[in-house]
Amino acid sequence: MAWSDGEGQVESWLIRPAEEWSDWCDMAEEMHGITRESIEDAGRDITWVCRRMNQALAGKVVFTDGVHLDRFWLRRLFVSGNAMPRFRLGDLFKLLEPRLPPPEYRPPDFLRGLMDKAWKLTPGFAHQADSDVKYMLNLWRLVRHGSKLSRKPDAGAATAAGLHLEGYPPGGVHEHVHGSGGGY
Repeated sequence: MAWSDGEGQVESWLIRPAEEWSDWCDMAEEMHGITRESIEDAGRDITWVCRRMNQALAGKVVFTDGVHLDRFWLRRLFVSGNAMPRFRLGDLFKLLEPRLPPPEYRPPDFLRGLMDKAWKLTPGFAHQADSDVKYMLNLWRLVRHGSKLSRKPDAGAATAAGLHLEGYPPGGVHEHVHGSGGGY
């Protein structure tokens, strides 16, 4: 689980799985680079993670690149934590679309190119929550700045879960630990 604050600082937590979460598989482990044992040992309690998310994100729209699947994982997390999220999920691509050139004036692979560039600017391991948040921040920055970015980080150039920056949408960018468009 990860999100960014208004300064671009990423907060990230491993979640200790609930006993009923038995759907861990070798493919997920390989994709995320996280073993089941490591999250059982180092993961935070589900109830604590739910409280922390609500504390940081209350009243916000949390933008994600996999909103439908993330809703599934969010619901699962909060049901297990016996809590209700005090924030909403929003579709990152619906946030980006009005800031892109109109479809008739851009090449068909324009957004794909920005997404590829954002990954190249992103340190870390794809499909780990903190790296995925940094990727979405970089994608937001590329769209906001017309794809003219260097590798130098720009902490205030995007909104992320639980923040509001001047000139940026209320809400934020959020990501997960369950792969591309994944979950928690």
